[in-house]
Amino acid sequence: RLFKRIVPSLLKIYIKIFKKHEIIIRHKEILLNLNLLNPIDREIFLKDNYEEKQLNYLTHIIDEEKIQYFLDIGAHMGYYSINLSKKNIGIIAFEPILKNFEQFEKNRNLNKSKNIEIYNFALSNEKKEITMWVPDINKTGGFSIYDNSDEEIKKYDQTKVFKTINRAEKGDDIINFKGKKIAIKLDVERHEKKVLEGLSNILLNNDVILQVEIFDKRETIIKQFLKSKNFNFFKSIKRDFYFKNF
Repeated sequence: RLFKRIVPSLLKIYIKIFKKHEIIIRHKEILLNLNLLNPIDREIFLKDNYEEKQLNYLTHIIDEEKIQYFLDIGAHMGYYSINLSKKNIGIIAFEPILKNFEQFEKNRNLNKSKNIEIYNFALSNEKKEITMWVPDINKTGGFSIYDNSDEEIKKYDQTKVFKTINRAEKGDDIINFKGKKIAIKLDVERHEKKVLEGLSNILLNNDVILQVEIFDKRETIIKQFLKSKNFNFFKSIKRDFYFKNF
């Protein structure tokens, strides 16, 4: 435990002294451009994995069910998409935070992943301008769509949180698939229901497997909503829940 604390601390000191926080590593069969100021990227750098069980399981499902398209919603720097880009599937990714989007583009170019489309906006249940926030300006992950009813933001002094203006689109206005086999990874920090509402036609007209990160207080709401759309819950790995409608 002490070693696990010391190594990340030494890495932070190195970054501070040498002003070097961007690095390219080989990870499994891919290359990744990492930002070591970001906790997720540091975990990948130090452990050579991130959400390993979830990604392995999703990869297994994609192979077993002969999935044709993967939608990466809340893609961050593209970890899931880049890992899956070696497969013969179409990948459509959404990342609203510009810094993350630009890092994702670097990763796509590094790996020459021609089967990935990336969009620099969020998904929701309507087209609108949105405010996104994070407690610490130096964080690149964990951005949430600002909502006065969000229990998480109430934990912080709202005058000190970092905010940025973005836009959201309705998923059904961007993607028009019918009769396809689709896997969707949804990591949107408590905005899950509105994103799913905006994907109603996709969920109705295709065979879909969902991997949804759900915080405890929203588990019942999301499960009930998806049940009303004929989705069945079949597995969970930590905070990621899996559903399918076929």
